[in-house]
Amino acid sequence: MSFSKNDLDTIKSKIKLSSEFEKKVKVIKKGNDYWCCCPFHDEKTPSCKINDDLGSYYCFGCGAKGDIFTFYTDIYNFSFPDAVKELAQRVGIQIIQNNFNENKKNDKIFDILELSTSWFQNNLKDNIQCKEYLKNRFLSSDTIEKFRIGFSYNANSTLYKFLKDHSHNDEDIIKSNLVKIDTNKKIRDFFYKRLIFPISNTNGKIVGFGGRVLDNSNPKYINSPESFFFKKRNILYNLNNAKSHIRSKKNMLICEGYMDVISLYENKIKTAVAPLGTSLTESQIKLAWNYTDKPTIMFDGDQSGLRASYKSALMVLPFLIPNKYLQFINLPKNLDPDSFINNNSFKEFIDLLKQPISIVDFIFEQSSSTVNLDNPDHKISFDKYLDDLVETIKDKKIKYFYKNEFKNLFFKKLKNLNNPKILNKNTNKISSLLDKQIFSFLASFINHKYLRKDLYKLLVNSNLLNEDQLSFLDFFHKNEHINKSAKDLIKNTLPLEITNILEKSMENSIFQLFPYSKNDYESNETLKEIEESVKNINTRLSNLKKINKSLNEFEDNFTALTWDELKKLKIEINDPEENLN
Repeated sequence: MSFSKNDLDTIKSKIKLSSEFEKKVKVIKKGNDYWCCCPFHDEKTPSCKINDDLGSYYCFGCGAKGDIFTFYTDIYNFSFPDAVKELAQRVGIQIIQNNFNENKKNDKIFDILELSTSWFQNNLKDNIQCKEYLKNRFLSSDTIEKFRIGFSYNANSTLYKFLKDHSHNDEDIIKSNLVKIDTNKKIRDFFYKRLIFPISNTNGKIVGFGGRVLDNSNPKYINSPESFFFKKRNILYNLNNAKSHIRSKKNMLICEGYMDVISLYENKIKTAVAPLGTSLTESQIKLAWNYTDKPTIMFDGDQSGLRASYKSALMVLPFLIPNKYLQFINLPKNLDPDSFINNNSFKEFIDLLKQPISIVDFIFEQSSSTVNLDNPDHKISFDKYLDDLVETIKDKKIKYFYKNEFKNLFFKKLKNLNNPKILNKNTNKISSLLDKQIFSFLASFINHKYLRKDLYKLLVNSNLLNEDQLSFLDFFHKNEHINKSAKDLIKNTLPLEITNILEKSMENSIFQLFPYSKNDYESNETLKEIEESVKNINTRLSNLKKINKSLNEFEDNFTALTWDELKKLKIEINDPEENLN
């Protein structure tokens, strides 16, 4: 009896080997490895090394070595088949028992996938359109090579013909899902004139591909069909490359698509992965938890990205346990990580990464924004909705604290509804990224009194402020205000037009995006950053105007998730097919 190597690799990727050892002996971490006193012989000094990335262990004392399966056979006296069945059942894998010849056939499939990857890569080298597209996405040749990006068209040969020329038969080629049989029963390439992104399992073996069109045709992206070796609900794109960086940085950034991950890698952020669809699955979040305790979701800042983020938050609630959580980063509307980095400074992106939102705050912030809480009936419905969400949490301790936190946030919001100052702040929300940055300059002017003279001169001459904002600076630049603390200025009774600008400048989103505007930020560093920002804005003003135009149009046309949609999401997370769409 034998088992599919792909199934065995999948089981190993879903179980953290060091956690299994912890059930028997004390485990300590040194660097990227774990060490323990060997459970197979008596010793007082740890000599057994456990590598979670490889899923293997080795004892330098007695020579014992193996993986999760040998651990079960040696420690618990399982037979190998029983160990495989036990572990497969635990992680929810339906195993396939193969004979020797079947395993040989499966090896041929993986050979085909690897050979095809090389063919795609070679095609890219000769295609001007592809290289121009990747150049416009600011990707270096090293990054393109690292991710083995390719192109699925060659004027001289189809992929099918190429594989046949390399002695592969029709049965194996069809089984690889790289070709399809058309209505005329002819074999044709599955991917046609698409940019190709190879998809690997955690061991680095190619198991499938993603394909992107280079024009405006639909569908924009397609993935390889599901098969015994490619189950996209169990895979996180780029995890094989990112896992060592994730463990060392103790964080995983879960983005929406291939290009987000690749662009982040180009910018030296090597902890990014992506699900192979718009929604995160239960298997993927559990896989993520094998590498870090608190993964961060950062999907696109559009409606579909927001919906996928919220759906992921609801999906994960039943599986939360102490020290296994999820957090979120909200991108500005209509932007993804790739476009944010390419159109803004890298430091602004890093500042954004430093401000993650907890899962409780994220769920409450998104759900409460869909309900009119001035209406008593809506208050009752929303309170019931929160209670229902809490009931999905299985861990009793988390359920207790999350319920209290939801109630605190709810009562705080109800209290704030009666505060006209806060209401006014909400109605004056600003959406343009450029506007937010300019208001951060004004916030810095208020919060850093020793910089006011320098900032006044810099900002007045920047040509970036409108008349109202210039009047705001003039008002506080007067002798009676120039040396007052920010606290004293805010306490004063101010003209309405000054108060409106002051409130916009003091929004939390300003401080989250631009930490230099906070009053506890080093003043000299604040001045340097504003000087650099003013210079950058003036040199790329034409690009920013285009971004602002699209942001404002999006704001006008954008319809946030509705209350009915949020209630439907709770039902959808229990639908396996929906999670793959």
